[in-house]
Amino acid sequence: MEKKLKQMIQEKIKGNKVYIGLNSTLRASKSGQVSAIVFASNASEDLINTLNTLDIPKYEYEGDSEALSIALGKSFNIVVLGLKK
Repeated sequence: MEKKLKQMIQEKIKGNKVYIGLNSTLRASKSGQVSAIVFASNASEDLINTLNTLDIPKYEYEGDSEALSIALGKSFNIVVLGLKK
């Protein structure tokens, strides 16, 4: 599953079809623009509880926020990522 998740994230990144961060992901999900949410393994319990209120598939990224940011090619830690439809 982890390999499929990484491949799906890479495809969305190449197509510029991601929302980075909690706020942008929440805004986009409320308008129905998010197909799935990915969160880092070190996400806080409060953040996970917030995400669980959404009726969107959620996946835990095997690595921490630093590993997720490296996968995205960003120089800052990323805890939450929304995948555009």
